[in-house]
Amino acid sequence: MQSQIVCSGCRSILVYPKGASNVCCVLCNAVTSAPPPGMEITQLICGGCRTLLMHTRGAAKVKCTCCHTVNLAPVANQIAHVNCANCGTMLMYPYGAPSVKCAVCLYITNVNTNGRVPAPVQPNGTATSTLIPSMSTETPHSYNQTVVDDESGKLLSSSS
Repeated sequence: MQSQIVCSGCRSILVYPKGASNVCCVLCNAVTSAPPPGMEITQLICGGCRTLLMHTRGAAKVKCTCCHTVNLAPVANQIAHVNCANCGTMLMYPYGAPSVKCAVCLYITNVNTNGRVPAPVQPNGTATSTLIPSMSTETPHSYNQTVVDDESGKLLSSSS
């Protein structure tokens, strides 16, 4: 099983085998200490410089090493992910939001409370096994904060 950590030198995401005590970055050769096994790590985006920050789950505040902003960490499991219904970009949004706007293509994807695209429903009220197009729309206005990251967790863009 593998884990991820942010390089202490170049801020790249490093993938390493669980149980490793140190990880050497192939890009900058910096050695980053890995958290002990069993310690849950989560991530957030710095409000000051938009850098991806990784921290232990349960931390109330996280200080950014780049801009020194003190960020309030969300309560555990309060961030959800969904793929944009239009372009497929992975979107990160506050859990419980009814929809999320993609900062890449400006498409709004509706989500339900479990963070997934709603299951299609037939006119008689029963769920179907085939997918129907999302009830998303393109709009220039958004009332939800959208953070877009790629598969490696690197921040692509952010809007509100």
